[in-house]
Amino acid sequence: MPSKSLYKSVEYDESASELDLNGIDMDEDSLRTSLPELFEEDLDSTAVPAAVKNIYYSKDLVRLYLQEIGKVRLLLRDEEISEAKVVQSYVQLLELRTNAAEQVKLGKSDDLAILQYVEAVEIHDRLTAQLGHRPSPERWASTAGIALAELKPRLAAGKQRWAELAQMTVAEIDALQLAGTRAKEHMIKANLRLVVSVAKKYQNRGLELLDLIQEGTMGLERAVDKFDPTKGYRFSTYAYWWIRQGITRAIATQSRNIRLPVHITEKLNKIKKVQRELSIETGRPPRLEEVAKALDMTLVQLQEVLMRVPRSVSLDVKVGKDRDTELGDLLEADEVTPEQMMMRESLQGELVQLLADLTDREREVICLRFGLGYNQAHSLADIGRVLELSRERVRQIESKALQKLRQPKRRNRVRDYLESMN
Repeated sequence: MPSKSLYKSVEYDESASELDLNGIDMDEDSLRTSLPELFEEDLDSTAVPAAVKNIYYSKDLVRLYLQEIGKVRLLLRDEEISEAKVVQSYVQLLELRTNAAEQVKLGKSDDLAILQYVEAVEIHDRLTAQLGHRPSPERWASTAGIALAELKPRLAAGKQRWAELAQMTVAEIDALQLAGTRAKEHMIKANLRLVVSVAKKYQNRGLELLDLIQEGTMGLERAVDKFDPTKGYRFSTYAYWWIRQGITRAIATQSRNIRLPVHITEKLNKIKKVQRELSIETGRPPRLEEVAKALDMTLVQLQEVLMRVPRSVSLDVKVGKDRDTELGDLLEADEVTPEQMMMRESLQGELVQLLADLTDREREVICLRFGLGYNQAHSLADIGRVLELSRERVRQIESKALQKLRQPKRRNRVRDYLESMN
């Protein structure tokens, strides 16, 4: 199981912002299913050979996990609204800080204190994720490219400016941060049984139950951040969609030995759903023309999607002269395939063309900053020393270059490559 925190922030597909809540019936009784019932239904009903010790170990982990989440009761409606309002206030406070920093990057503001504060916080969060614990002040300052003596004053000045923008005191900022973090954690813990309930529906699809639960928990966290209690939905109804999205996308990207791009997997799932519906309506297998019409696709488009699916061969099939070796034993785990190598080479060619649109100085800064053509990425301070520029000037050049590269006409040239490689 991946060593990720259950509360680690992750990015989701922002294009999926409109949620289809129709047909989702999450009543209170289904959410209040007892833990013994959940466990017995999902695990004990499966016949497990005594020799497979790792399955017993997995079951023990799930049992412990269910016991742990059972200690937190479900929130009442009033409690749910109250906690959600605190979380939303906290999220809005963070958005205010982020937006202020973006204005500086775009050259629309000269509020350097808030930008330096946001950059320092981002570096701290990144180091925490990499190390598994909070970095020392020395490591934090070194990574930020500043002297240790500068770190504390920079953080204090940035937080003071943040408080001024929010028309609050620093003490009020600290209090809201603490309350928001606690409210968010409370909402997540109180709804983990919903994650288990959804995850059990996707067992035996290539991922362990604990992995499904973890991916669903990340979706739950995203739901907590985006939930608006004034809309009238119960949180469980809203969170169901995000939990399901996290689980299904993980299955699409992690469970296949032959992986398909997520957008192709989603199209295939829609095709299968329409095929089942048409089979029920007509009492026979549907024709391709009927499926294409139901999906508002042309026959050619449908055939192109279906052609993307590789023909499957069992990994248990015996191969070799003596037929004593299984195909699965010959496959290298996580090996770069010829297709992936070709994709990366094509991506490199596109990146070269994209960088050609930049000035020589911008291109040099971007290559150094992200390690393109070098063994490693470099900090702003390191680049400044190499190019004999101030750290702030390097940051301005980087910001301007990235703004150019993020223009839709340029960004779209590499988007499909990145989706396929992911």
